[in-house]
Amino acid sequence: MNQHIPSSRNFRLGRVKPQAPGNRTIFCNDRQANHVARFKGNSISTTKYNFFTFLPKGLFEQFRRVANLYFLTISILSTTPISPVSPITNVLPLSMVLLLSLIKEAFEDWKRFQNDMAINNNRVHVLQDKEWVSIPWKKLQVGDIVKVKQDGFIPADLLFLASTNVDGVCYIETANLDGETNLKIRKALEKTWDYVTPEKASEFKGEIQCEQPNNSLYTFTGNLIIQDQTIPLSPNQLLLRGCSLRNTGHIVGVVIFTGHETKVMMNAMNVPSKRSTLERKLDKLILTLFATLFTMCFIGAVGSSIFVNTKYFYLHLDSTEEDGLAQFNPGNRIGVFLLTMFTLITLYSTIIPISLYVSIEMIKFIQSTKFINNDLHMYHHETNTPALARTSNLNEELGQVEYIFSDKTGTLTRNLMEFFKCSIRGEVYGNGVTEIEKGIAERRGIKLEENISPNAVRERGFNFDDARLMGGAWRNEPNPDSCKEFFRCLAICHTVLPEGDEFPEKIRYQAASPDEAALVIAAKNFGFFFYRRTPTMIYVRESHAEKMDIIQDVSYEILNVLEFNSTRKRQSVVCRYPNGRLVLYCKGADNVIYERLVDGSNDIKTVTREHLEQFGSAGLRTLCLAYKELHPDVYENWNKKFLHAKSSLSDREKKLDEVAELIENDLILIGSTAIEDKLQDGVPACIDTLQRAGIKIWVLTGDKIETAINIAYACNLINNEMKQFIISSETDAIREVEERGDQVEIARFIREEVKKELTKCLEEVRSYFSSPPAPNLALVIDGKCLMYALDPSLRVILLNLSLNCHSVVCCRVSPLQKAQVTALVKNGARKITLGIGDGANDVSMIQAAHVGVGISGMEGMQAVMASDFAIAQFRYLVDLLLVHGRWSYLRICQFWFNFQTGFSGQRFYDDWFQSLYNVIFTALPVIMVGLYDKDVSASLSMKYPELYMEGIRNSFFKWRVVAIRAFLSVYQSLVFFYFVSSSNLSAKNSEGKIFGLWDVSTMAFTCVVITVNFRLLMNSNSITRWHYISVGGSILGWFIFVFIYSWIRTRYDRQENVYFVIYVLMSTPYFYIMLILVPIAALFCDFVYLGVQRWFFPYDYQIIQELHRHENDDSGRAQRLEIWNQSQPEETTLEISELPRAISKNTGFAFDSPGYESFFATQLGVHTSQNAWDVAKRASVRSQDIEQKE
Repeated sequence: MNQHIPSSRNFRLGRVKPQAPGNRTIFCNDRQANHVARFKGNSISTTKYNFFTFLPKGLFEQFRRVANLYFLTISILSTTPISPVSPITNVLPLSMVLLLSLIKEAFEDWKRFQNDMAINNNRVHVLQDKEWVSIPWKKLQVGDIVKVKQDGFIPADLLFLASTNVDGVCYIETANLDGETNLKIRKALEKTWDYVTPEKASEFKGEIQCEQPNNSLYTFTGNLIIQDQTIPLSPNQLLLRGCSLRNTGHIVGVVIFTGHETKVMMNAMNVPSKRSTLERKLDKLILTLFATLFTMCFIGAVGSSIFVNTKYFYLHLDSTEEDGLAQFNPGNRIGVFLLTMFTLITLYSTIIPISLYVSIEMIKFIQSTKFINNDLHMYHHETNTPALARTSNLNEELGQVEYIFSDKTGTLTRNLMEFFKCSIRGEVYGNGVTEIEKGIAERRGIKLEENISPNAVRERGFNFDDARLMGGAWRNEPNPDSCKEFFRCLAICHTVLPEGDEFPEKIRYQAASPDEAALVIAAKNFGFFFYRRTPTMIYVRESHAEKMDIIQDVSYEILNVLEFNSTRKRQSVVCRYPNGRLVLYCKGADNVIYERLVDGSNDIKTVTREHLEQFGSAGLRTLCLAYKELHPDVYENWNKKFLHAKSSLSDREKKLDEVAELIENDLILIGSTAIEDKLQDGVPACIDTLQRAGIKIWVLTGDKIETAINIAYACNLINNEMKQFIISSETDAIREVEERGDQVEIARFIREEVKKELTKCLEEVRSYFSSPPAPNLALVIDGKCLMYALDPSLRVILLNLSLNCHSVVCCRVSPLQKAQVTALVKNGARKITLGIGDGANDVSMIQAAHVGVGISGMEGMQAVMASDFAIAQFRYLVDLLLVHGRWSYLRICQFWFNFQTGFSGQRFYDDWFQSLYNVIFTALPVIMVGLYDKDVSASLSMKYPELYMEGIRNSFFKWRVVAIRAFLSVYQSLVFFYFVSSSNLSAKNSEGKIFGLWDVSTMAFTCVVITVNFRLLMNSNSITRWHYISVGGSILGWFIFVFIYSWIRTRYDRQENVYFVIYVLMSTPYFYIMLILVPIAALFCDFVYLGVQRWFFPYDYQIIQELHRHENDDSGRAQRLEIWNQSQPEETTLEISELPRAISKNTGFAFDSPGYESFFATQLGVHTSQNAWDVAKRASVRSQDIEQKE
């Protein structure tokens, strides 16, 4: 690997919006006072155009294509008197292409406009004259007091004032921001809890001083000045636009930021105009062809200015009376040069005919609508969701992707946590086998048998199977008291809210995280059913707790809740039993809990730690559970300190953490839990296949670092054999600086720490690569460190480090940071990138990548609406890239190579011949090649994902390959003209006359049509009936046309030139001899080139073709999924890996060789083709290698 980007390279990462200087002052419930500040409105627009910019911007987008600019120039020249062609033949096709393209752009933007209007016209209740009045979102203003009902969306960034919940809290879902479907808790200031009713809210006349709009989703600073008291504000009181309200009747808030100044909109990016890399390279090719055209015209113009001379008096070159002759006046050679130059440019303009652009657009459109959209292997039956190509411009880009940037939640995972195993006082419970364990066992050649009990309980969030704990059987275990404490800890230590009927089968749990919900569901299935909650009580229905078959409802008084945060990494609850017993239950990360355990019981600690390691290696998320008995006096003294810290106006969070440390000690370890974050079906196998194809996968998630690493393990992105670099802001040194509160010092310190870590990691990487074999490397970095790492002075170091890592995981990143990381690789490393996600938080990443893929999942359709391609499951990427992407890339490259063939530099053809050449006589075969040609079948594309590397290397469109094709085209043009015209000197028609210009040109054009059509077949990898029909039909169409055209006589002189010509030609042997010899001579170089290339310098796909030459093509692909789901890498390449290795610089497949595979494969018993030209030659050349092998 060892990739290096020069530090001098400059590149942009997209739109970065630093915070504006100063503060924002908002007067609550006072529109007149806020009017002076002229805050922006709440209307949003995500369209690419508006009424005034559509035409100029749309035309600019079209003329960014060099070809369209070229055609515009030719169209303008064709309208001048010096043009030898009618302007309609150039202007009309260009106008049609531009019109259709603009209509397409207008339709797509109209859809965006309709979506914007639907959002802007949503209704929200605003306080006016002591009443809630419903108005559209777009009329909302900064300072307004609004009411949002349950399940409603937050219309703007709000300061949370009050809710219908008695403790001033509300629950929001932030799926549109960070992709998380679990609930987040927000808490209003106690000073504003009473402002729930419109009468009370109308009395609120506060002043808010806060930061200016910025794109940081996780920070907010400000003060609320109310009744001459200044109260600090935090992100805990901020409700962001796009979040939805859950489990709360309604909330009341004050609008702080509106419209495009809201945090979610400032994380959005402008709708980009995407063009494929191949298309941009085609622009360079067209410029090269134009330079060739200009050179030809320059030489012709110089020759013309030299040729004109008064000695050719009989040509009347100095005449100015007849139109068109003035440009050949010998007395004005400079004028002759210029006019002839323009004439020849128009004359030779068909070197790049516009009809081919129409054909290629048609091919891309049919590829998208017929093949991608109708692929049943990308159809998700459960949700009735097919694949959808939302654009046809990027089909071939799918065949060249090198980096995939993926969201985690809802993309790699189902966001479904399931209780899977547990350890209680040194005993492991749970018989299940995770996907990771299965994968590890299969790689080791071991087949794991999963014994599932027929009576196992199955429920969403609970996938546990062990009869020792179910149905009250835990009472027979050696440690029943520990089991009881374990289950009560699960049922009590949480912030979950129950919904629905109070029956185990009907109740639903709303939790701050899916992990917490899974733990409560597990407690229910173990017989400790949590069914009701009040601000101070938790009610649990306990089965078999005291006696078998006894069910009793127990109420536990919740005295204190010590909430979880990223610093504490634990959660505790102090509760009072009905009998007065005081207990503290605590659950959290193993390292945090172990630091606070009571001395003693080392055996249990050691065994539990071993269990935790087992769970972690199986890809499970672990928590430790502990408890502590509290004496009433000790508790009362501690509670006074807790209440004092809770009411503190400054450093409240810090003081609460300090007080919690006083009681969260001397804990007794109960055990640990293991939760499986269910991946989407086939994700590990999909990632393994993509990695074998040479594609690198980065995970960009808003999750905390521990969760992201667990998922990376579960997906096989990271394993224990990798060297991991972790750059995190959760270090003691950074926390110490943050506690001082000096923002300038914090920024400076973190930046220096990040620079030091990046430099150290990069030095380690270089040391690894300097002494191979180097291990696979993985980089994990969190959002706060990433913010500084993306600084212009550090981003090159970050890029060099990242590109040399096998896997990269970015945690706690904002939507804009996802886009910046994507742009870092796209612009910095200049690699082809693909972004895939399912939520609104992924839109910026999807738009920033070369190719954007949206997953139509649980988080709405925002990602799909912004994407280029939409699929239902992550695993369908294999089909999209390895099958459709490869085929599209190969077909489009083949298309562009083919169109160069057969173009003569001389315009001695009839006008209609030239005009219809690309429209009728060769168009259909080219389209068939673009639609149906494929190098290997879909199943072989999946079986050998390494074939995809040819697209990454851009093997089929290198300048070397283009130059070879151009040389062949020049050779063929010479054959067509000189072979036919020279032989014409000795040929005569039936009347004994030699053939004239139009006889020769018709003969040559007939040879052109036949040669080009047969050349298309020669370059096709697979021949279908459509190839035969299109080629035969095109040749037949030419003869039908020329028979009719030569038979009709009109007044138009150019048509008179070819009158009866074909009939005269076909009456002579000359015609039939030329019809055979000219195509053979023209295609001779192609035949030699293709033979030498396939024999000595084969592409990877040609080697696979030979190995599987006699196998049937599985166009239906019925068994393709089983190939990559069930076959191991060792099995799928076993036959190939045993072939003799002879490294070739021209290929990069696992068994690189100069093309002798059939012979050696036969010697080893592998079934391949045995052509005489194949085996005989290879056996004589490589006999020594056989002896060495034996």
